[in-house]
Amino acid sequence: MLLRFDQEVPTLGSVQDQALAWFARLQDNKSGAADQAEFACWLAADPTHQTAYDKVVQLWQSPALNVALSQYASIPLRPPAQRKSTIRRWAAAASITLVSSWFLASTDWLQRWQADITTATGEQRRVILADGSALVLNTDSAVKLDYAGPQRGVTLLSGEAYFEVQADKDRPFIVTTKQGTVRVVGTRFSVKTGDTTQVNVESGLVICSAEQGQNRQLSVGQHTEIDTHSVAEISTIDTGKTFAWLKGRLIFQDQTLADVISELDRYHPGAIAIADAKLGQTRITGNYKLEDTTALIRTLADIAGAKTINISPYLTVLKN
Repeated sequence: MLLRFDQEVPTLGSVQDQALAWFARLQDNKSGAADQAEFACWLAADPTHQTAYDKVVQLWQSPALNVALSQYASIPLRPPAQRKSTIRRWAAAASITLVSSWFLASTDWLQRWQADITTATGEQRRVILADGSALVLNTDSAVKLDYAGPQRGVTLLSGEAYFEVQADKDRPFIVTTKQGTVRVVGTRFSVKTGDTTQVNVESGLVICSAEQGQNRQLSVGQHTEIDTHSVAEISTIDTGKTFAWLKGRLIFQDQTLADVISELDRYHPGAIAIADAKLGQTRITGNYKLEDTTALIRTLADIAGAKTINISPYLTVLKN
């Protein structure tokens, strides 16, 4: 099915919303015979239920999904006379966002299954490891512990983690990511995964190594990024700002609203979109609490002179 934003689609809250919910429920590996029986009853209750569910399955399988996702944030709001059409378009975008989030969750299941410690969106967790070192796992992250024999350390499967490593010259602590490794004896630092591995040092020394061999040593207040081929030039950081998330805060200094929202989106249980490119370039400076991301979105909108539009529980739009 080729999904276009000018197609007629059911609004969220209709039978399509129920179909989306059933689709997500049946993807859960904890679903069983009771779920299947309830689902069969739901299908039998109304002929439109099967049609709605088939549309969700078609969307799930459609290559147009990624294309549509890349477009939803740029859909302009229309004058009042065209608002009904606009709502349908935003409903389509919200539905796509919802389904895509389940898709991403399903493709992450293997990493989650391999992990020893995980966090959900918006959750942070502190763990004391076997050698007395401490690990703080940031939002939506997963690690596997590596303490076999003389080795100590972790594999950061996804997300971000902060480490307080107990010194042991005979057993270096090694953080492994898909791009390379971070090796230490005793120090405090953070590692964040993504297209590259980002490393920030709060105290001590760390040695960053790319998978294919290049090394760099970092000290207090320094930052680098690792890809599979190289380790980037070292830069300095404001440690208070960089490690603010450990205190439940985010600090921004003259950054664009687009960059601020991109960071906040990691902690918010739903997609956040900026509908205007010019609005996204608004400069933001501030020190914000993470405890209520919905309230923080409204605060940022007020600062930027924008309105927040809640399309669904899964999609919030900022618009001039």
